[in-house]
Amino acid sequence: MPRWLLLLSCLSGLALAQPAKLVTGPNYPPFTDTSLPDGGLAVSLVKQVMNNANLPYQLDWRPWTNGYQSTLKGEYLATFPYISTPERRELFEFSDPLFILEIKVFALPGSQLDGTQLNSLQGKRYCHPLGWAFLKEVELMVNKGLFQMIRPYDMSSCIRLIAEDKADFILTDQIQGNEAIAQVAGLKKTPVASGGIVEKVALRLMVKKNQPQSHAFLLRFNEALKTIRPAPHQSD
Repeated sequence: MPRWLLLLSCLSGLALAQPAKLVTGPNYPPFTDTSLPDGGLAVSLVKQVMNNANLPYQLDWRPWTNGYQSTLKGEYLATFPYISTPERRELFEFSDPLFILEIKVFALPGSQLDGTQLNSLQGKRYCHPLGWAFLKEVELMVNKGLFQMIRPYDMSSCIRLIAEDKADFILTDQIQGNEAIAQVAGLKKTPVASGGIVEKVALRLMVKKNQPQSHAFLLRFNEALKTIRPAPHQSD
């Protein structure tokens, strides 16, 4: 059977199959969290895309590492939102961008830290939640041991550690950073965005690689995503 006929068959089969099982994780405002309206911006967008694609779905919430591994095992068809990294690209295929993030340093006011000048971060206490992707240049510095690494489970913990002067900085999107800070009560000091934009990266949905149904689903998802909004400029 020609490849295009096989793909068409898979796409048609998707409409008749069981609801697509999707999984996301909590505590990533404003993109995903059970406390946010409609589950957050990413959850709301993915729901719109699935409805536009006329694809029934089931959305579950699990801890990030659990959802990631469960998708790898085939328990879920897709998980989101994730940044595409070389390690992940060996295992997953990625959708077109859901959102473009402008990554900045967040630190206490007056810190003089600037992610566009990476030497200003050298030797500092870098708080980076477990499971989060590293920026390319920053990962090289991490591998060389140029930071004092602190690895809590979530961004809220990093914000508290900076406020208590137990960590120096985090790297996150400006919108996400501000939202996360707003949700952490009782801070003695408030971290702020410092310096320029370190890098622009995309948040995407991802499916397990080399699975015919997954690839067909991703094509259909991307087509429906385009009907909601044009693809934003991407850098990764």
